[in-house]
Amino acid sequence: MVLLLLLQSWSNWAPFVFVRDSKYGMPMVQSFHLMGLTILLATVLLLDLRLVGLGRKDYGLSWLERQLKPWTLGAIAVMIFSGSLMFLATPGKYVDSRPFRLKMLLLCLALLFHFGVLRRFAAADSASRPRLLEVIVACLSLTLWFSIGWAGRLIAFIP
Repeated sequence: MVLLLLLQSWSNWAPFVFVRDSKYGMPMVQSFHLMGLTILLATVLLLDLRLVGLGRKDYGLSWLERQLKPWTLGAIAVMIFSGSLMFLATPGKYVDSRPFRLKMLLLCLALLFHFGVLRRFAAADSASRPRLLEVIVACLSLTLWFSIGWAGRLIAFIP
Protein backbone atom coordinates (compact mmCIF):
# COMPACT_ATOMS: atom_id res chain seq x y z
CA MET A 1 0.00 0.00 0.00
CA VAL A 2 2.75 2.44 0.96
CA LEU A 3 4.77 1.40 -2.07
CA LEU A 4 1.83 2.06 -4.39
CA LEU A 5 1.27 5.51 -2.84
CA LEU A 6 4.96 6.33 -3.28
CA LEU A 7 4.94 5.14 -6.90
CA GLN A 8 1.76 7.09 -7.65
CA SER A 9 3.31 10.26 -6.26
CA TRP A 10 6.31 9.74 -8.55
CA SER A 11 3.96 9.20 -11.47
CA ASN A 12 3.02 12.88 -11.25
CA TRP A 13 6.50 13.93 -12.35
CA ALA A 14 6.40 15.66 -15.77
CA PRO A 15 8.09 12.93 -17.89
CA PHE A 16 5.75 10.28 -16.52
CA VAL A 17 2.71 12.52 -17.00
CA PHE A 18 3.78 13.00 -20.63
CA VAL A 19 4.07 9.24 -21.13
CA ARG A 20 0.75 8.56 -19.44
CA ASP A 21 -1.44 11.45 -20.63
CA SER A 22 -0.19 12.57 -24.03
CA LYS A 23 -1.36 11.09 -27.30
CA TYR A 24 2.14 10.06 -28.33
CA GLY A 25 3.94 9.36 -25.05
CA MET A 26 2.99 5.75 -24.35
CA PRO A 27 3.10 4.60 -28.01
CA MET A 28 6.56 6.14 -28.36
CA VAL A 29 7.88 4.45 -25.22
CA GLN A 30 6.28 1.14 -26.22
CA SER A 31 7.91 1.40 -29.65
CA PHE A 32 11.34 1.75 -28.05
CA HIS A 33 10.53 -1.14 -25.72
CA LEU A 34 9.58 -3.38 -28.64
CA MET A 35 12.64 -2.27 -30.62
CA GLY A 36 14.84 -3.27 -27.69
CA LEU A 37 13.01 -6.58 -27.40
CA THR A 38 13.49 -7.28 -31.11
CA ILE A 39 17.23 -6.56 -30.99
CA LEU A 40 17.64 -8.61 -27.83
CA LEU A 41 15.78 -11.60 -29.26
CA ALA A 42 17.85 -11.38 -32.45
CA THR A 43 21.12 -11.51 -30.53
CA VAL A 44 19.88 -14.31 -28.27
CA LEU A 45 18.61 -16.29 -31.25
CA LEU A 46 21.92 -15.92 -33.12
CA LEU A 47 23.89 -17.04 -30.08
CA ASP A 48 21.56 -19.96 -29.28
CA LEU A 49 21.48 -21.16 -32.88
CA ARG A 50 25.27 -21.09 -32.96
CA LEU A 51 25.38 -22.97 -29.67
CA VAL A 52 23.43 -25.87 -31.17
CA GLY A 53 25.56 -25.80 -34.31
CA LEU A 54 23.14 -24.04 -36.64
CA GLY A 55 24.17 -20.91 -38.46
CA ARG A 56 27.43 -18.93 -38.47
CA LYS A 57 29.61 -22.02 -38.11
CA ASP A 58 32.50 -20.06 -39.61
CA TYR A 59 32.76 -18.11 -36.35
CA GLY A 60 33.52 -19.48 -32.91
CA LEU A 61 30.89 -19.22 -30.21
CA SER A 62 33.08 -17.06 -27.96
CA TRP A 63 33.87 -14.67 -30.84
CA LEU A 64 30.17 -14.38 -31.71
CA GLU A 65 29.25 -13.76 -28.06
CA ARG A 66 31.81 -10.93 -27.86
CA GLN A 67 30.45 -9.35 -31.06
CA LEU A 68 26.84 -9.56 -29.91
CA LYS A 69 27.48 -8.43 -26.33
CA PRO A 70 27.24 -4.64 -26.99
CA TRP A 71 24.00 -5.15 -28.90
CA THR A 72 22.60 -7.38 -26.16
CA LEU A 73 23.54 -4.96 -23.38
CA GLY A 74 22.21 -1.99 -25.36
CA ALA A 75 18.92 -3.73 -26.03
CA ILE A 76 18.56 -4.69 -22.36
CA ALA A 77 19.28 -1.09 -21.33
CA VAL A 78 16.65 0.26 -23.75
CA MET A 79 14.10 -2.26 -22.51
CA ILE A 80 14.75 -1.57 -18.82
CA PHE A 81 14.64 2.20 -19.34
CA SER A 82 11.48 2.15 -21.45
CA GLY A 83 9.85 -0.47 -19.22
CA SER A 84 10.59 1.67 -16.17
CA LEU A 85 8.99 4.67 -17.88
CA MET A 86 5.85 2.65 -18.62
CA PHE A 87 5.76 1.24 -15.10
CA LEU A 88 6.28 4.57 -13.34
CA ALA A 89 3.77 6.35 -15.57
CA THR A 90 0.99 3.94 -14.56
CA PRO A 91 2.11 2.02 -11.46
CA GLY A 92 -1.42 1.08 -10.42
CA LYS A 93 -1.79 -0.97 -13.58
CA TYR A 94 1.30 -3.05 -12.87
CA VAL A 95 1.74 -3.40 -9.10
CA ASP A 96 -1.07 -5.94 -8.66
CA SER A 97 -0.82 -7.51 -12.11
CA ARG A 98 0.01 -11.23 -12.00
CA PRO A 99 1.35 -11.27 -15.59
CA PHE A 100 3.61 -8.32 -14.75
CA ARG A 101 4.98 -10.14 -11.71
CA LEU A 102 5.52 -13.23 -13.86
CA LYS A 103 7.30 -11.10 -16.46
CA MET A 104 9.63 -9.61 -13.84
CA LEU A 105 10.39 -13.07 -12.43
CA LEU A 106 11.12 -14.43 -15.90
CA LEU A 107 13.28 -11.39 -16.68
CA CYS A 108 15.40 -12.00 -13.59
CA LEU A 109 15.73 -15.69 -14.45
CA ALA A 110 16.60 -14.96 -18.09
CA LEU A 111 19.24 -12.39 -17.14
CA LEU A 112 20.81 -14.74 -14.61
CA PHE A 113 20.74 -17.57 -17.12
CA HIS A 114 22.12 -15.47 -19.98
CA PHE A 115 24.96 -13.86 -18.04
CA GLY A 116 25.65 -16.89 -15.87
CA VAL A 117 25.14 -20.12 -17.80
CA LEU A 118 25.13 -19.03 -21.44
CA ARG A 119 28.18 -16.81 -21.03
CA ARG A 120 30.15 -19.68 -19.52
CA PHE A 121 29.09 -21.93 -22.36
CA ALA A 122 30.32 -19.38 -24.89
CA ALA A 123 33.68 -19.05 -23.17
CA ALA A 124 34.31 -22.80 -22.72
CA ASP A 125 35.40 -25.31 -25.34
CA SER A 126 32.30 -26.73 -27.01
CA ALA A 127 34.06 -29.94 -28.09
CA SER A 128 34.13 -31.18 -24.51
CA ARG A 129 30.37 -30.80 -23.96
CA PRO A 130 27.63 -33.22 -24.96
CA ARG A 131 25.54 -31.90 -27.84
CA LEU A 132 22.32 -32.66 -25.96
CA LEU A 133 23.40 -30.32 -23.17
CA GLU A 134 24.00 -27.51 -25.67
CA VAL A 135 20.55 -28.05 -27.18
CA ILE A 136 18.93 -28.02 -23.73
CA VAL A 137 20.74 -24.80 -22.76
CA ALA A 138 19.78 -23.08 -26.03
CA CYS A 139 16.14 -24.19 -25.75
CA LEU A 140 15.92 -23.05 -22.13
CA SER A 141 17.45 -19.70 -23.06
CA LEU A 142 14.98 -19.13 -25.89
CA THR A 143 12.06 -20.28 -23.76
CA LEU A 144 12.94 -17.84 -20.99
CA TRP A 145 13.33 -14.85 -23.31
CA PHE A 146 10.22 -15.53 -25.38
CA SER A 147 8.21 -16.17 -22.21
CA ILE A 148 9.02 -12.63 -21.09
CA GLY A 149 7.40 -11.30 -24.26
CA TRP A 150 4.37 -13.55 -23.85
CA ALA A 151 3.94 -12.49 -20.22
CA GLY A 152 4.19 -8.88 -21.37
CA ARG A 153 1.34 -9.42 -23.81
CA LEU A 154 -0.77 -10.97 -21.04
CA ILE A 155 -0.55 -7.77 -19.00
CA ALA A 156 -3.11 -6.17 -21.32
CA PHE A 157 -5.58 -9.03 -20.98
CA ILE A 158 -5.27 -10.52 -17.49
CA PRO A 159 -5.44 -8.47 -14.27
